[in-house]
Amino acid sequence: MPGPYEGLRVIEFGRFIAAPYCGQLFADGGADVIKVEPLNGDDARRNGTRLSTTEARQYLNKNRGKRSIAVKLSDPRIIKALQKLAKSADIIISNFRPGQGEELGLDYLTIAKYNPRIIYAENSAYGKKGPLAGQVGMDLLLQARTGLAEITSDGPKAIEDDPVIDYMGGMLMSWGIASALYHRERTGQGQQLDVSLLQAALVLQNNSINHVDKVDGWRNEFVAYLKDAFVKGMTLKDIVDERASRKPPIVPAYYGFFKTSDGFIAIASGGRALQMRTAKLLGVDDPAIDDINYQPDDYVEYTRAMRAKSSAILATQTTDYWLQVFEKAGLPAGPMQFKDQVLDDPQCWENDYLVRLDHEEVGGITVVAPPVKFSKSPLSTTTASPVLGRHSREILVEANLSEDEIDALFLEQVVYEQPS
Repeated sequence: MPGPYEGLRVIEFGRFIAAPYCGQLFADGGADVIKVEPLNGDDARRNGTRLSTTEARQYLNKNRGKRSIAVKLSDPRIIKALQKLAKSADIIISNFRPGQGEELGLDYLTIAKYNPRIIYAENSAYGKKGPLAGQVGMDLLLQARTGLAEITSDGPKAIEDDPVIDYMGGMLMSWGIASALYHRERTGQGQQLDVSLLQAALVLQNNSINHVDKVDGWRNEFVAYLKDAFVKGMTLKDIVDERASRKPPIVPAYYGFFKTSDGFIAIASGGRALQMRTAKLLGVDDPAIDDINYQPDDYVEYTRAMRAKSSAILATQTTDYWLQVFEKAGLPAGPMQFKDQVLDDPQCWENDYLVRLDHEEVGGITVVAPPVKFSKSPLSTTTASPVLGRHSREILVEANLSEDEIDALFLEQVVYEQPS
């Protein structure tokens, strides 16, 4: 069965993560995704484990199902060819450096003049307005700026292995493009989209990035305290402790990671009904569970005491024992796994959440499958990521260049195509 984007053409000027991942989602949906790369390839071809001169782990997992053309992007003949392709394209995905699209004549306003139906999605760091508009940004910088990186007494701790802001940016771009396609279906109009990493970082923290005037006045006081805390000689530990004193952390008794006699278990009894059943299961005497109107003198100390009780009980038996007990009771609990173990998790394989592909240069690889299951228009993985410039010649033919013109570009090393 054809995918939901069958028949659509996407031109991707993407590098690193957000834009390429967005392009991959459209390739999974059946779109013809043309990835335009510089002569030495997307920078991701050199990120992570290097597997050859042009292949690396961080390229393989965001570029499957695409066609690759490797070109000297500043050459006027290449720009003209890409503009020809853009005339019949449905979607353009880009994360040009600020101002580069306009310099090349590959920006939205230029392309929309001859293709008003184009949906042009840009990925920026900080958005188009404000003092940081136009600045370059990476996942780590946004983690730092938005508080997603945890600040502890020992220093800031980034989410290092998984650039979640970049991936959320890619997901938001794909959602935005799908919405714009629906708008175009109804009106015939294309449009320009901007998805910033700053916005993506805020979306990830939707639970905590909010302010309720009635109870969050302490936040304004703490922000004022921060203005000269270091100048006054405060250490990072002093600052972390100061914040904790203003907003003491609540340690839930029945939610989180708990030590067992031979490992750890994750328990997620978040709602009151689940908490009541979990407390009963563990034999914890919890006054607040028994009486909804119970008000302890010190709520923070109370929750810590209840957490200590549940932790002590859970530490008396093995992880497998508690998993069976919780499963029998219908309560949410699960094992802790290393990422290495997830690649062998039967639950992932039974649901086709992982997929095997054969890369023409690297060989067999396992990657995360398309993220949504459709009953009528399924997403699918057809081919692994392309080697650098694998489709350069055929794409230039589609741009109506003659064989002589194409040969000249190759001879002048303006275009690259990896030999078969």
